Amino acid sequence: MHKKKQLILISNMSKILPCGRQPNLKKFFGLLPGEKEDPAGILNAQPYQVFGNQLDIHTGGIDLAFPHHENEIAQCEAYHQCEQWCNYFLHSGHLHIKGNREKMSKSLKNYITIKDFLKKFSSDEFRMFCLRSNYRSATEFSDESMDDAKNLLWAISSFINDANTYIKGQLVCEPIREDVLWERLANTKVNVKAAFADDFDTSRAVSAIMDLIHHGNRQLKAVTKEVGSPRSPIVYAAIISYIENLFNTVGISLGERQVISEDRTPVMFSGVIDELVNFRIKVRNYARAMPEATEVESTVQSQEAKLEEKEKRRLLLLEREPLLQACDNLRRDLAAFGINIKDRGATSTWEAVDQRREQQRTERER
Repeated sequence: MHKKKQLILISNMSKILPCGRQPNLKKFFGLLPGEKEDPAGILNAQPYQVFGNQLDIHTGGIDLAFPHHENEIAQCEAYHQCEQWCNYFLHSGHLHIKGNREKMSKSLKNYITIKDFLKKFSSDEFRMFCLRSNYRSATEFSDESMDDAKNLLWAISSFINDANTYIKGQLVCEPIREDVLWERLANTKVNVKAAFADDFDTSRAVSAIMDLIHHGNRQLKAVTKEVGSPRSPIVYAAIISYIENLFNTVGISLGERQVISEDRTPVMFSGVIDELVNFRIKVRNYARAMPEATEVESTVQSQEAKLEEKEKRRLLLLEREPLLQACDNLRRDLAAFGINIKDRGATSTWEAVDQRREQQRTERER
């Protein structure tokens, strides 16, 4: 009778095993009346195929630490006959609506559906929101905290865009302190690795990345005239590569976007915009180009020539005005689709912007 009670207890608790797997109760209690032997071990083969006799990392909410995970450890160590079934348990804190002390829960009906969430924010913005807090701590969800995460993503994307512009030779800057940036990049790699090793401190890792971006941005100040100094594209390429690879690891994509053509062939979105902006640069430079002044000998002839040249320039500008207007219209039309073109003297650059963010900024300025 005592043996039967133990069997009922463990059978009920077996529901909490990973993926619903059942412990091999027959190993401890033998066959029940009416059961047949399973010589091939088919009933018990699946648990070994899925997890084996040891896990490295097990995650779950902080409310599951006891008794759920304590029971799971006891059962699995008894089932596998091992002293340590799982090496690390990572228990995450709860998500709260700002101003509400209760955790977000379907049973409490205080949750936000993914469908409703994605109407206002993106999945990458939520990932950044999660990275900015410690996984073990309770986290407050609010529009303000999501806007902070959105602004961080925008700052990172803006830096990568400017750095790529510099690499392509479309952004003219003062001489780059390359040694300083290489040192900053090396220090950032050390700090990020230390942060992840310190109980997965993602918030400190993100802060280290933003500090690197701050120092990278300080040297990307545009100047109007070419200074003729050596350029340093390699260090910025290394910084971009490190940042993109790091965020790709945690599920945030900062790379190029793709569009799908009618024949289902993927086309690089940025490549299409690059070609369009380059064509606009040529048209704009042609419209702004003026003929060089001619040299004359006498003062009287010089005055007449200056007046004649001035009139020619006026007529030429008037003739080419529609081209400049078309360039301005294209910039305005693309802005409606989230493409922001910046004219920088004889060249132009572009960046993709969050339309909702720009609209909110415009409304605040009003």
